Amino acid sequence: MEAVEYEWKTFENDFFHQSVYRGPPSVELEKAWDELWDYGAFSVPHEMLPKLNKSTTGWREISHERGGGVAGLLEGFHQIHCLNLIRQYTYRDQWDYSALPSFDGTPQLVRHHVDHCIETLRINLMCTADVTPYLIQLNPNRKLGEDPNFNTLHKCRKWDRLVDWAKQHEVFRTVDPASAHDGHS
Repeated sequence: MEAVEYEWKTFENDFFHQSVYRGPPSVELEKAWDELWDYGAFSVPHEMLPKLNKSTTGWREISHERGGGVAGLLEGFHQIHCLNLIRQYTYRDQWDYSALPSFDGTPQLVRHHVDHCIETLRINLMCTADVTPYLIQLNPNRKLGEDPNFNTLHKCRKWDRLVDWAKQHEVFRTVDPASAHDGHS
């Protein structure tokens, strides 16, 4: 994929590190999370299907005017949607998410969606298992005299490039972005 570029990043992930993505829900926090993943489908050429270990039939077709092929979305965006859904589920007693498609359904259906997301992230984390060591830092102010240091160096895909690519190649939205956000059509 031409959108993939890499960069070296040191994760800023101290235990109490402030981030636009951390903390209780707010309009700003919800918007920040939505902007991480909520992008539409793109065209996957028919000849790519065997390379993806997929059959050549049974998929949502893209019109020839929009490039042909079948509809696809980036799995990384689905994974961020899942992490966001789990985050939202943990705050559902503090924020009204009932208007979102992910929360539209019986409590059992919503829980099933959350469980699907937990499984999605488990599978991905085990597949891409990060073997970067984090170090134990001496800290005389702590009860045990030490703290884990989660500020680790990683070679990362440039997320902004993936977002730009998704925007440029979008052929349709799976959900109306003005009304709600959900990772599943």
